Amino acid sequence: MNGQDPTLCPASEKILVDFLPSGKSVFVPHGCTILQAARMAGLWIDAPCNGSQICGKCRVRIQAGAVHSNSAVHRFSSADLMNGWRPACAATVYEPVTIEIPPSSSGSRVLSKILVDGGELRLRHDPRVVGHLGVAVDLGTTSVVASLFDLSNGVERASCATHNLQIQFGDDVITRIATLRENPAGLQSLQQSAVATLSHLIDTLCGRCGVRPSSIYSMVVAGNTTMQQILLGIDPSPLGEYPFSPAFKASRSILADTLGLAVNREAELRVFPQIGGFVGGDTVAGLMAADFDSLKKPALLIDIGTNGEIALLQEGRIHAASTAAGPAFEGARIHHGMRAREGAIDQIWQMDGKLNLHTIGECKPIGLCGSALIDVVALLLEDGLVDTTGQLGHHESARGIFADRIFSGDNQQPCFALTYDDNGCPEIYLTQRDVRELQLASGTMRAGIETLLLKTGVQATELDSIFLAGGFGNYIRREKALAIGLLPPVHYTSIHFIGNAALTGAKRGLLSRREMERADQILAITEHVDLSAQPQFSDLFMEHMLFPGS
Repeated sequence: MNGQDPTLCPASEKILVDFLPSGKSVFVPHGCTILQAARMAGLWIDAPCNGSQICGKCRVRIQAGAVHSNSAVHRFSSADLMNGWRPACAATVYEPVTIEIPPSSSGSRVLSKILVDGGELRLRHDPRVVGHLGVAVDLGTTSVVASLFDLSNGVERASCATHNLQIQFGDDVITRIATLRENPAGLQSLQQSAVATLSHLIDTLCGRCGVRPSSIYSMVVAGNTTMQQILLGIDPSPLGEYPFSPAFKASRSILADTLGLAVNREAELRVFPQIGGFVGGDTVAGLMAADFDSLKKPALLIDIGTNGEIALLQEGRIHAASTAAGPAFEGARIHHGMRAREGAIDQIWQMDGKLNLHTIGECKPIGLCGSALIDVVALLLEDGLVDTTGQLGHHESARGIFADRIFSGDNQQPCFALTYDDNGCPEIYLTQRDVRELQLASGTMRAGIETLLLKTGVQATELDSIFLAGGFGNYIRREKALAIGLLPPVHYTSIHFIGNAALTGAKRGLLSRREMERADQILAITEHVDLSAQPQFSDLFMEHMLFPGS
């Protein structure tokens, strides 16, 4: 049996939970949710809302035993409930149970190729001893990506990705910081989870290449402020309150084996400089990957996500900020939303009056990810079925070519059908609330961009380039992002996709010490902008919640 030792507590206080198809088991306290139990067992259940019981994505099936469920099951049909399906975040354990985690909830395909695609082919490197290897890491809050390099010639040997094992302490950095504020002793557990994640990646990379971990002499890690500080064993709690100060700014290095990593005892582990607040080492690595310090004209770097980062270059200075865009881009709080994985609709377009959909994996659609959400709202704006205020047209008033897809859903709110079941009933659809969630996310990102433009006196028309970083940025259609107002009005040819820029920056820092020194030089020319302290941000947010007019 693979799980916790039941002797740690009296058996009467612990309940056995078995998971399929992994075969893992865990003993949990009475009243523990299935989601919590899975995290304790080291298993991933996709829960974009972090167990807030609002997204309905954490579907599991009760194969044996019984659970107590609360009102969150209203998102499940009667047939689903009869067949044992429950939301993992709302089903609590009070007797031994066996739980099936289906592929649609396991996130087994959520780590797409884009996570290891840095969009960078030529990397400067310092030749080193033959046989010495190095690892570059993008330490993300949800996903962690690593690449193994031969340091003697700069050749990339392998790349792989996995989920961050810290997920058991919460899906986002705010939740993990809150955990530490409630229990300072939890820092060691969070750090151990980060180290275990890196150890797993190292073992996987070395296994693929037939080399020993002791051949690894250098590691470079790029992560947000919270992730980097936890890895080094530094309490990130001060990031949870004003003035959101990081514990350090300049890059840092330690011996990797002091963290318990089974690499060469002489191996050095370096982390990137931190700009301030939630603008961390991953942003610096991204700026380095985009060669921001060598550009001569105004430019923007944008990493769109739940916690979006924005950097604006103007006259040799960089202004950087972070904004809490919310989880809509990750598929959370969207009725049929999901992360970008197999079965997700990732592209929607119309041709000759016909609605076309593309799904990741070329299979039957089971939901839509953030890029498709942008696509469909842009299409409905063009078709007149969504107005500038975000109102989705009721069937009686809709006049677009897709007006027959409008129907009344719960509480008589308008919805737009994307797919139909065999009986002709809407199966996957967009709701009025989904449109509102996109307005909030897009408005927040755009307000952050406009605040930096206003602060620096740069006009949008003066921007020479906009670089979109991260996995989500690579799925977005430029013209659709412009259509909903997510990006400022520039010519779409000025918008460039640069892949996993944080990983590319980490690769550069691994292969060349001059590049790592350059990261500190980028920090020196970068100013952190706290958007919450900018008086115009709120007004700009309200303005850009509205969609652009025709």
